[in-house]
Amino acid sequence: MTLRAIKTRKDHKMALARIDALMAAEAGTPEAAELEALAIRVERYEQGAFPIDPPIRDGA
Repeated sequence: MTLRAIKTRKDHKMALARIDALMAAEAGTPEAAELEALAIRVERYEQGAFPIDPPIRDGA
């Protein structure tokens, strides 16, 4: 497992493909550890690249 930061849309796309390939990993395996680490990095990238604005409160 090579850990790299996800910095571009291309990195993101590759990471999502790898996550898809690892989805059937059994708990306690190196593949499951890679899946967990990759999911954390994808989440972090997505929070910065695709921020979600808080809901607009109408009249409150």
